[in-house]
Amino acid sequence: MRIWLNGIAVVALVLAIIWVLFLLLVLGSVPQAQDDELALRTESAVAMLRSADPDALVPRPPLAPADLGTSAEVAVLVLDEQGTPLHSTGVIGGAPPEVPAELLDRAEAAGDGGVAGTVGTDGTTGSAEVPLRVHVRPWARDDLDRSGFVVAAQTLRRQQTERRDAIAVLIISGIVTMIAAAVGIWLTAGRALQPLRQLTATADEIGRSADLSRRLPAAPHGDELGRLTASFNAMMARLADAYRRMASALAAQQRFTADASHELRTPLTTIRSSAGFLRNHPDADAADRAAALADIDAEGDRMSRLVDDLLTLARADSGQRIEHAPVDLGSLAQQVCRQAAAQHPTRQLHCPGAPVTVIGDSDALRRLLWILVDNAVAHTADGGNIWVVVAGHARGATVQVSDDGPGIPAGMQERIFERFVRADRSRGRGGTGLGLSIARWIVHAHDGEIRASNHERGGASFVAELPARPEPPTAPLRPSSNS
Repeated sequence: MRIWLNGIAVVALVLAIIWVLFLLLVLGSVPQAQDDELALRTESAVAMLRSADPDALVPRPPLAPADLGTSAEVAVLVLDEQGTPLHSTGVIGGAPPEVPAELLDRAEAAGDGGVAGTVGTDGTTGSAEVPLRVHVRPWARDDLDRSGFVVAAQTLRRQQTERRDAIAVLIISGIVTMIAAAVGIWLTAGRALQPLRQLTATADEIGRSADLSRRLPAAPHGDELGRLTASFNAMMARLADAYRRMASALAAQQRFTADASHELRTPLTTIRSSAGFLRNHPDADAADRAAALADIDAEGDRMSRLVDDLLTLARADSGQRIEHAPVDLGSLAQQVCRQAAAQHPTRQLHCPGAPVTVIGDSDALRRLLWILVDNAVAHTADGGNIWVVVAGHARGATVQVSDDGPGIPAGMQERIFERFVRADRSRGRGGTGLGLSIARWIVHAHDGEIRASNHERGGASFVAELPARPEPPTAPLRPSSNS
């Protein structure tokens, strides 16, 4: 409605301006047109008098004159030098119209051009009863020693009639234009705003039903409404995607909380059971007491590692950034292998390779190597082999940790990077199920990729690709909800 009213107001304003300009044109052109016609008649009459017979200059009563009081015809009067009518084709009240002496004097002074004026108003002509527009031009016959004036007269009703007709045309055309404009604007605005009404209805339905899959039909034209429709659909797609990601993140968070609670419950149960045993059996054998204390110590250490891993992932989720500096990845791998070999003498660790420098965080990369080595140790038997290979190439460096254990079960190559997921719970009893999630976060924080597979000997192989120089992060690094 507001658009329709605004459109009508604009049309009305334009019409008002046109009417004013047209009226000004009519008010100026109608009198001028009448004066031009009267001047042309006097000029023609003067030309005829210059060649007329002397008898034509004898005063005669008018023959079937026009009544200027009721007729809009142009009357021609021929006057002598004293202003006495000789001939007249029009009368007012039965007599030729009177022309003021002042107007005759002005015409005589003006010469052949003549003068125009209005008689019969404000008492300027005495007996004249009807206002007339006149044009007076002098004439002279030197051969007859005669002179006088020719007067062309016409009632002012012509101007009034033409002005009245013009105003009537303006009013009728204005009414028709306003009606046509009102109907046209109503139909055009209704058709143009139909997508907006549909958009509003769709938005209301989405708000009531929370169905983010709803979309507006594509607009057939690429105008503003078409672009608005496309923008609305794109916004709904982004909202739906954000809602899905939020729902997925919430579900992952719920799973994470449930899994963390489950993982913490087992060591807590063991600690409480062992503590209860020690409290209820103060006279128990030294071996039993030592076993109970060992269980408490082991489960406390497990809880400590679990809490430490949870804290690491929580910091990663909050957007923790890592430092970037030159790191000798080959030397770092040699140190980790040497320390791991000392801690696990029953495993055979092989760590060939030359120095390889990358840009990254030394502590984070060290932890990455420890996670992969510990994972390989947990999944190999006594006497098993573990290979740690660091190789440089044009794009960066590759870290590969392989073992000769049972390998990764089918379908678990991606899932083992999820939190609290273990490929073999019986063999990974001492782990927290978070190590590989942390490993993937470290690799992603270095703009790299990590993948898991089984090599030709059947054991597991983890390959981390690290670029030579990671791009500076423009936003806090956040691991995916299942990382």
